[in-house]
Amino acid sequence: MIQNRMGTEIGAHGENALYAMPEGVETRWACPENRTGAKGSAARAGGGRKGSPFLPIAPGETVVLAEEQGVSGIVRRIWITINDRSPRMLRSLRLDMYWDGSAKAAVSAPLGDFFGTGLGLVTPFQSALFSSPEGRSFNCAVPMPFRTGMKIAVTNEGDEALRMFFYDVDYTVGDRHAADVLYFHAHFRREYPTTQRRDYEILPKLQGRGRFLGTNIGVKPDTSRYGLSWWGEG
Repeated sequence: MIQNRMGTEIGAHGENALYAMPEGVETRWACPENRTGAKGSAARAGGGRKGSPFLPIAPGETVVLAEEQGVSGIVRRIWITINDRSPRMLRSLRLDMYWDGSAKAAVSAPLGDFFGTGLGLVTPFQSALFSSPEGRSFNCAVPMPFRTGMKIAVTNEGDEALRMFFYDVDYTVGDRHAADVLYFHAHFRREYPTTQRRDYEILPKLQGRGRFLGTNIGVKPDTSRYGLSWWGEG
């Protein structure tokens, strides 16, 4: 797995040994109750009875889900669910991720498309890195290393407020990264409509070295012109 090249250095036990305690590494869990991931700061609302399990996001509002500065680490898991899973809302919410203080996002994509829900049609699925077990949640298990900091944010670009945004960002800090550790990037693009006889570009030309983890493609046939004679294959 990709974890071999992104895991913490833990000596002779090997990078994937679950029974080994990596030295100097601490876990963090950012959520609506504790957006900074601070130790001992969760479940303070409502008298310590999980009184703030979700966030509302107004139109035009940007919410920082997790952020660290001046420390190395690995984002290990992201889980999200929302009360409005309509195609309109899943395209209106934009997910951005920044590594090591960069002003340019390494990830900038609609929430639904990033988590493998093409065209905003939520359905149960399971893959090695993304999943939605019941078709109601969005899960990402891609390890995302950073050397000096990270920020994960979501923006409501639509004109309707989202009432409930639930999330967890699980990560570690203090991980020691080798020189060949890679940064995670994701690219989103769409054409509507596409141009006949012109190949659709899935990923623009890239320079440098890296590993391609995969892509998710959604196709919406032009039924007004072609009826049900083509289903998007090919």
